[in-house]
Amino acid sequence: MIKFIAIIISLLPCRVYAEAPVADSDSTRQLRSVVVSAQRYTSPLRSRADGTRTWQLSALQDMPKIMGNTDPLHVAELLPGVLTTAEFDAGLHIQGCDNGHNEVSLDGAPLYGVQHLLGFFSVFNAAHFQTMTYAPTASLESSSNHLGGLLRMNTMDTIPGLITGEVAIGPMSSQGTLRLPIGRRTLLVASAREAYMNLLYSRWMKFDDEQLRYNFGDYNLTLLHQATSRDRLRFNFYGGHDLARYDVGLYQAEARVRWGNQLLSLDHQHVFREDADLQHALSYSRYGNDFQILQQDIRLAVPSHIADLSYRSQLRWGAWRVGADVSLLSIQPQSPELEREVHTTYEPEPLQRVQQYTLRGEYVWQLPHGFTLRPTLKGTCYIDDQREVHWLPSPALTTEWRTARAGTFNLHYAWQHQPLFQTGITSIGLPVEFWLAAGRYGEVQEAHHVSLSHEIVFGRGRWSLATSIYYKYLRHQIEYGGNFLDFLYTNYDLSRALLHGDGYNYGASITLMRRTGPVTGWVSYTYSRSMRRFTDARYPGTYPSNHDRPHEVNAVVNWRINNHWNVAATYVFCSGTPFTAPDYLFMVNHTLLVQNGRRNAHRLKPYQRLDLSVNYDIRRTARFEHGLNLSIYNTTMANNELYYRLRVHDGTFAYRAKGTVLTILPSLSYYLRWK
Repeated sequence: MIKFIAIIISLLPCRVYAEAPVADSDSTRQLRSVVVSAQRYTSPLRSRADGTRTWQLSALQDMPKIMGNTDPLHVAELLPGVLTTAEFDAGLHIQGCDNGHNEVSLDGAPLYGVQHLLGFFSVFNAAHFQTMTYAPTASLESSSNHLGGLLRMNTMDTIPGLITGEVAIGPMSSQGTLRLPIGRRTLLVASAREAYMNLLYSRWMKFDDEQLRYNFGDYNLTLLHQATSRDRLRFNFYGGHDLARYDVGLYQAEARVRWGNQLLSLDHQHVFREDADLQHALSYSRYGNDFQILQQDIRLAVPSHIADLSYRSQLRWGAWRVGADVSLLSIQPQSPELEREVHTTYEPEPLQRVQQYTLRGEYVWQLPHGFTLRPTLKGTCYIDDQREVHWLPSPALTTEWRTARAGTFNLHYAWQHQPLFQTGITSIGLPVEFWLAAGRYGEVQEAHHVSLSHEIVFGRGRWSLATSIYYKYLRHQIEYGGNFLDFLYTNYDLSRALLHGDGYNYGASITLMRRTGPVTGWVSYTYSRSMRRFTDARYPGTYPSNHDRPHEVNAVVNWRINNHWNVAATYVFCSGTPFTAPDYLFMVNHTLLVQNGRRNAHRLKPYQRLDLSVNYDIRRTARFEHGLNLSIYNTTMANNELYYRLRVHDGTFAYRAKGTVLTILPSLSYYLRWK
């Protein structure tokens, strides 16, 4: 018995108190009692040495809110290796990759347009989900064909015995979630969120003194059924809508944008034994947007959409994991429709129909002295819109070494391929980016990725220190080299608007995390570079990508003071984003001529922001709580630069930085939860 207790004690960060012995001999010692005191893990964030992290989304209620909402993707930007984006940027950039390189999914079912306007909110209502999984590279957690990271929203996988739910009423939107057990084997989870931004925040929703009118909504439904003790069925539905209108008085024009997502998925899991199960999933996902500009006798529309019908399966049997994926995609790239007296409309851009068939196998090999090898073999047959077949081998190897004193080391290599591209005129929060597939418009993207990471836990389990370095070489990259004027005044051709080239990302990060106690959180520093090199004569040489931020510091603190008060704060400081400045600006016969300089050779000023949140629980019990949240976005009122713009008015022009209209943004919301 003593030996058993000693083993347990050696594995836990703890203190041991023993009373005086009652018997003694040369070979044995008997104790009256042993008390084991261990630190309770209170941080909502769980991490692995390879950088994969899982966040308990219920903890987002304590994080600073923006107009009454805490968004999972906005919080994900605070993780090391994820670049912080400014307001008006709807991208998620992981280890220097483009937003379109990431896999973003709902229980593994892919979603292709997950941001609402201006990048403040995603389509994910956090209360509907149980956890969020983040991986710095998709090959660590997924078999999908992506070059970047992974962000997966996970719904509940167990059936509670009681009805639970929550309601949040904020100044910009209200949302509610109901978790309703139907018998002992079925659970229904329904969530809804609807915005009414125009009522109270209209003064902040102006650009160049022109009013923006906007609203959005999200609706989720999950049905979980435990058919037998070994079989589980899960059905998911998501539907969302966005509608924005913007009057440009200077040009007597109106811009209208409508976009949205729909998703249906059904998955089944059969458990053979504790270390063996079989999973099947069928899903349909569609994202589409329609951007229109109306000006006197001109109507310009640039619709686009992507639809994905997928089947995924995986068999886990001991140390083996094998699976197969099928994905059938229908893609409408941006297809301009122009109606005016002096110009005929464009021919519609061809619809792309492509197919992906993937087989994969993985073995987890446990070796002596704390070593683990995880080789992965994956191959994809990709059939493009020209009916050409591409064979894409994508092997990966993960090596892990666990030591009692030095922590855990992880070395990962992956050769990755991705047939899909996301590009567009701008990424400042307007849904004018679109998807296209390799084939007609370019070669399949390719990347070689290598990373080395380490994590050690110390201070009796209270603290952890994580470090990582990475390098990723990218081939067959695409950027959009056009603008809106091309549609009106040139013979627009999508193929000519695309820039083709290569690139590379590299960087390092270090994170100190407090894991236990009433105060939890972390502080991290990341150095990263994201460089691109294109063959187009207009942009010679190597230059930073549009989202390159070499230096970034993130800090997150959450303090549970007592049963009523909780205080949280987040802080970010990072380098400014690059931009292309003009070398010359001059006016000839009331026509402005611009000669641009070297691409992305200049930078905005550094970006910084401090957000604060205070929760007061009016009543807090084991089954019920309600209270008030006060949050302040950009507490220090930092006037962060967003982009440089050229403005022409009454024959004069100016080129200067545009700052955020949200200098400081307070919000007060009410929450009610029963659990």
